[in-house]
Amino acid sequence: MIIESSLLLKEISVFPELFLGMSLIYLTLHCSFLTVKQSYPLIYRSIVYLGFLVLILSLCLLLNDKLEVQGTGSFYNTIVTDYTGFLSKTIISILAGVCLLAVEPYLKTQKINNFEYVLLFLFSVLGLFLLCSANDLITTYLAIELQSLSFYVLASFKRQSTFSVNSGVKYFILGSFASCLFLLGSSLLYGISGTVNFDEFKDLYCFQQSCSEVVSSEFSDLDFFVDFLYCKQIIESSKFDLLHVFLNSPEVFNNLSGLPEIRQETFAIDIACFLNSVNSLFYDVLLNLILTFKGSDLGNSVFEMYSSNPCTTSKLMFLFSLHEVSSFYSENTFFPDNVSLVSLTNISLILILISFFFKLAVAPFHAWAPDVYEGSPSSSTFFFSVVPKLAIFIVMLRIYYFSFYSLIDSWRYLVCACVVLTILTGSFGGLTQKKIKSLLVYSSISHMGYSLIAFSSGTFESLQVLFNYLIIYSFSGLCVWAIFISTQLKSNFLQKSNKDLTDLVSLSKSNTMLAALFTAVLFSIAGFPPMVGFLVKINVFLSAIDSSMFFVALFSILCSVVATFYYIRIIKVLFFEKTVAGKLYHPISSFNALLITTIFSFILFLFLNPTLLFLLSHKFGLLFSTDIF
Repeated sequence: MIIESSLLLKEISVFPELFLGMSLIYLTLHCSFLTVKQSYPLIYRSIVYLGFLVLILSLCLLLNDKLEVQGTGSFYNTIVTDYTGFLSKTIISILAGVCLLAVEPYLKTQKINNFEYVLLFLFSVLGLFLLCSANDLITTYLAIELQSLSFYVLASFKRQSTFSVNSGVKYFILGSFASCLFLLGSSLLYGISGTVNFDEFKDLYCFQQSCSEVVSSEFSDLDFFVDFLYCKQIIESSKFDLLHVFLNSPEVFNNLSGLPEIRQETFAIDIACFLNSVNSLFYDVLLNLILTFKGSDLGNSVFEMYSSNPCTTSKLMFLFSLHEVSSFYSENTFFPDNVSLVSLTNISLILILISFFFKLAVAPFHAWAPDVYEGSPSSSTFFFSVVPKLAIFIVMLRIYYFSFYSLIDSWRYLVCACVVLTILTGSFGGLTQKKIKSLLVYSSISHMGYSLIAFSSGTFESLQVLFNYLIIYSFSGLCVWAIFISTQLKSNFLQKSNKDLTDLVSLSKSNTMLAALFTAVLFSIAGFPPMVGFLVKINVFLSAIDSSMFFVALFSILCSVVATFYYIRIIKVLFFEKTVAGKLYHPISSFNALLITTIFSFILFLFLNPTLLFLLSHKFGLLFSTDIF
């Protein structure tokens, strides 16, 4: 009994999420009991270090999972444990831990002595963990809402500030609108297909008919194939996929005409009964059966066998609409007369994509980002702009690559249009900004455009490039925001927490090493050769060219040149601005200096030896694309 319970517990494979959720409960109880006896205890440092400890232990649980079996499903296949989720959750936990340590001096300066602030950080990390492992639309929505609700409160946490409350309300309204679009698209997909699971979407929408010649020698004889069909070992056999490809081969059904009529009927019924017995999702095979024997008693009997099940009915309805053969069985009432299910599927995918674009601040759905990021506390903006982007792209890959790759032409042109608008907005919108936070927001918008170039390319290489770019962007943004939040002006800092560009005047004289690190990271973000940012950005352009997206590649290259102006302007203010007297800063603590140096050392290591990054991205792309290409 104990062994059986242990095996069942091991199959869950969500120990990091379980541990993080239970730790949040214990932290809430600990902080509640600690603050009930004292009026104003200084608890921010304690809760920050406890939160960092929870993230480190969650990371240890992630690294302890050897992932011997890829794609293990849990909780009725709503949560999937694979290398994609493992790698993304590992990076998110590292980013969140470093972010939590970097904002600790800011919490002290701004007198944010509320334990709820750190708990909201951890709740959003829990939502991001679930988002990376989500395997159906319901789990995805719940994970998005968990992290979004935390972000809404973090944005408006400074209740005494009108700007903070205003940014929280804007974030809440537009985030709720994006969630409504996601729910609308998900409900349409469920109404069309009868499922919300990503694996079932893949089985229904992705067809592999181009590989039929690969297995022509495996089952060349129909008699041998029927004998093999009766073999029960096929379910455990590695040739189960070959069977699917063979049944999709047009030669199989063409050869049926040479068989006696009784043999044809026996063969068709054998296949239909076999597919029904193993609960397979080979609906394209079933469609070939029905079309081969359409109009006959056999075709009607096979059709009725599957149309009696409501779940298979919805999938058959989609297939008939996809192949434009619904007129063969128009007398059935469940087929719509005037609605194209393929068009409805494309509309639902576009609605879900727009909801993700709101979360990523992609143009033209970016209008909320400058106001929200500028009005929020800098520690919250730090977290918004660095940590959640990777998780959102992971779930977008699961939906649009893993499940709906066969319909890529229905959404990639919308993505390309948004890419052009996003890069144009990020490159030219940042030219007129005078505040550092607003400038970094427009920089983030432009980088989301470059990431979407790789996302829309639709090739195996583009997956590697996308992962490369997100890693470099996340760690470079982490270093920039850590430097930004660590520099504290001595004059009027409490009244003015948002820095202007002029506040960086003569930073090179007061802290030469910090200014040098800031300059090097800005060069990497801008894509100056030979920094590591240049390597990943040129790979993005090459992936676009490889996919024949020549206009997008040329336009993004030109805008990238324009965007380098405001990065160089920061460097000019740092070193070459002529002023009578420079700004005075508080000394940076030794711990923050060590933290910034460690982040920069990692970026420098990737610049000197990018092999580790390329190997991780290659493994990520290879394992993720095994079932796609």
